[in-house]
Amino acid sequence: MTSFPAPPVRTLPADRAAAMRRQLVAEVARKRGRRRLLYAAGGVLVAAGATAAGYAFVPHARPVTDKDVARCYAVASLSAGPRSFTSIAVATPIGSGHPGQVTDALATCASLWSQGFIHAGPQGAGAPPARPSPNADNPVPPLVTCVLPDGTAAVFPGGKSACAALGLPSATG
Repeated sequence: MTSFPAPPVRTLPADRAAAMRRQLVAEVARKRGRRRLLYAAGGVLVAAGATAAGYAFVPHARPVTDKDVARCYAVASLSAGPRSFTSIAVATPIGSGHPGQVTDALATCASLWSQGFIHAGPQGAGAPPARPSPNADNPVPPLVTCVLPDGTAAVFPGGKSACAALGLPSATG
């Protein structure tokens, strides 16, 4: 069998060993700096992504774009069926050349609540008779205006959080 003897041990000059040590320390420090930068950049990207995702799923305020009609809901629910709301529109004289527009859905719905045309619960045919008497000063619950996906104003009983609970943006202006 062939054997190879180990080469003799050589010692490095002190200045060469010091230079190698400085180079090794500098390389490790540089990699730590890069690693820290990567961790910081990753953290910023995760935070930005979470913010963007949260923004995408939280309903925001938006303007009402369809002012031809508005809906006054008797219950704070979109799934209660067609008897849960009353549609309102503004009539204009024939030949006036001006289409009717609902300019203040909240005030109009509050007036309908006050007059007893809207009461809590389902509305319309088959609904229990309204307990409030028409043309009387009936209590008006807190109301909030939301915007339906088609841009129509929808006024619901409830506070400021009702729109978000329904997954709808609140109305601006």
